[in-house]
Amino acid sequence: MDLTQIRQNIDHIDRQLVDLLCQRMALSAQVAEYKKENGLAIFVPQREQEILQRVAQQAGPEMGNYTRLLYAALFELSRGYQSK
Repeated sequence: MDLTQIRQNIDHIDRQLVDLLCQRMALSAQVAEYKKENGLAIFVPQREQEILQRVAQQAGPEMGNYTRLLYAALFELSRGYQSK
């Protein structure tokens, strides 16, 4: 596979990632509404830790730490979105 094809594949994955991020943030907004209606805290450290462990394990030893960093950033973005 040449560089152009590799980049096209990356571009395709990036489009999917953007779509999935938008879907995730829309669900995050629903979570925020539920939490607001029920007086729940936006930040739930235990849930985030459980997810970080799960996704790191799913990604495997080589990508686990990178996946943790990605999800930590997603959580931060999600909390910010939920707070608005």
